[in-house]
Amino acid sequence: MTTRSSTSSGRVWRTTRTAGAVAVAAALLIPATSAQAAAVVSQGTGRLVETSLLGTNVLDNAVALRGAQAVNQDASGDVTVDQPLDASAIAGLIGLSAGSTNLFGDNGIIQLGAVGQYAQARDDGSSSAFSGAVSAAPGLIGVGSVTPSSVGSPSANQSATFRVGSSSAPVGVQVDLGVLAASAQQAADGTQTGQYVLSDAGFVVDGTVVSGVLAVVNPALNTLISLANTSGAGLTNPFSSGKIQLTLDDLTSAAGVASVNDLPAGTDLLSYVPQAVANKIISQVNGVLDAASALAANLRSNIFTAAAGIALQAAVDTAKATIVPVLNGISNTIVTPLSNALTQLAQMQVNVQSTGSDGSFTQTALRLGLGPSGSLASVNLANATVGPNAGQLAVPVAGPESLALAGGFVGVGAIVLAGLALRRRTRVASIQG
Repeated sequence: MTTRSSTSSGRVWRTTRTAGAVAVAAALLIPATSAQAAAVVSQGTGRLVETSLLGTNVLDNAVALRGAQAVNQDASGDVTVDQPLDASAIAGLIGLSAGSTNLFGDNGIIQLGAVGQYAQARDDGSSSAFSGAVSAAPGLIGVGSVTPSSVGSPSANQSATFRVGSSSAPVGVQVDLGVLAASAQQAADGTQTGQYVLSDAGFVVDGTVVSGVLAVVNPALNTLISLANTSGAGLTNPFSSGKIQLTLDDLTSAAGVASVNDLPAGTDLLSYVPQAVANKIISQVNGVLDAASALAANLRSNIFTAAAGIALQAAVDTAKATIVPVLNGISNTIVTPLSNALTQLAQMQVNVQSTGSDGSFTQTALRLGLGPSGSLASVNLANATVGPNAGQLAVPVAGPESLALAGGFVGVGAIVLAGLALRRRTRVASIQG
């Protein structure tokens, strides 16, 4: 602008120029101040064990039990943490107890084998976390190697074994899991997702509720099987151990879904055990009865074995007279009492997901509750947490030196601008005069 411009327009130009200069100087300060208070670029934590158990701070005192914590502060390089359990962490877990019940180790109800903790916080604002069976890491987060640790000695080729109740209690349940793991991911655009794996699961159920029913069923089956085997049937009593063997498919069938992944997040798997036990007893008893009946019919069709067939069919009818009433009443003798006993004993929630008030997301593979509604203890196994991630907004744009320099520019700029304004006001006044 030149001196031929009007006084009012000249003032507008000067005001705009002055405001722009101050804004530039201020811009060097404000982002730096915000960056210092902002969240981190990215973060994630893979943590094997969390518990509501009171009266202990083992989980906080043992560094390894805090999990693999990856925090990227300034985008100066991706941060990766692989944090296996060390001797002190394992000792701390083995020392945890809920009342008189040891939680971990060979003498506890939870045993973990070949499990690890891993997290990565990347420069682009994305992060991932993993914990659980190390064999699941490639599929869940694409990492080929996570350092394994073990707590106790689970069943062979299992990543986790749980045992609650006992054969002398109303119910006892042992769960063997081939793979138990969870992962969480936060993409650079902020999208958060979680995955979990629970596979190759076997459930063994015993206790007085089951043994009471088998005490009626087994003698009748044993008599029938013994006679049928004299004719080459090759039958065995599926309940000779006094235990009921279940698979994960048995539980999902009782739940009415095709896969464990079709269950809603936070579903208690143990809630389907009573019906699965009843279904298994019915199907396996009927399998023995049907096989014996088919053999009897085959024997009767041959004149030389007809007498044996008639005798075997009579044994089938005798066995049915004892067993069928038990099967008809199994809802009252198995399902209801087992449900009541398990409700008081334990819960086993799978695919537990939660979002923190700070914007973090956590995927938990399994939450084991002891006592009614987990009142005695609640233990989260295989946890993965990501976020909150600020991304590139968290990268400091001005350090202390830049702040001092920016402050100097503001001071000098203010003096220069003030001088220019004074000179122009004097010049405009002389022209107008």
